[in-house]
Amino acid sequence: MTRYIFGLMLLCGLVAAADKKPPAGHGEDDSVSIEATILTPEQVKDAVGSDFGGVYTVLEMKISPKGAKPYEIHPDDFILRSEATGDHSGPMLAGQVASSGAMVVERKYGARSNPEMPQVVQSMKVEIKENDGKGGDVELVKKKMLQDQTATAPRTGLLFFPLEKQKPKSLVLSCTTPSGKLRIQFR
Repeated sequence: MTRYIFGLMLLCGLVAAADKKPPAGHGEDDSVSIEATILTPEQVKDAVGSDFGGVYTVLEMKISPKGAKPYEIHPDDFILRSEATGDHSGPMLAGQVASSGAMVVERKYGARSNPEMPQVVQSMKVEIKENDGKGGDVELVKKKMLQDQTATAPRTGLLFFPLEKQKPKSLVLSCTTPSGKLRIQFR
C-alpha cells in the first residue's frame, strides 16, 4: 500500500512538472500587443545550438501590431530590469551573444533616503565571463533574434539580455511604444 501511495505521489509530481509553463508576461496599448516568455537554458540550446553558459536571460517575444497602421519594431525599445538587484540592460547584438565570452557589469547601489531620489551607484565591477566554450553560430543567432522591422502582422524573435541567474518574478520588461511605455511583469 505504501508503494502504491508513493507511486501515485510521484506520478502527480511528474504531471504537475510537465504542466508547468515557463514564466511569461503580456502588455498592450492601442498600438501593439507584446508577449514575452523567459526561455530555459535547454530551450535556448534547442533554438540556437548553445545556452552560452547561462550568462544571458533570453526572452522569446511575440509582437502583434494593432489596427491598420504598421508598427515599427526596434529591439532597443526594450529594457529588462531586475527589481531584486536594480541591474538593467537593453538587448545584446548577435555578435555580442555568439562570442566566446560575455562582459558582465555588477553595480552596487547606495540606500535611498527618499524613494523619489535616483539610485546612486556606489561601486561597479566589470568581469569577462567565459561561456560554455562554444561561441555559437552568429548567423543562426542573428536569424532567431528579433530584428528592426516594420510589421503589419505578428512577428516573433529572441532577445538576449546580459542578466544571469535572476528570479523571473523579479524581472520587469519595459518597452517604449508610440503610445507610451509598457511594463511587463513575469508570472
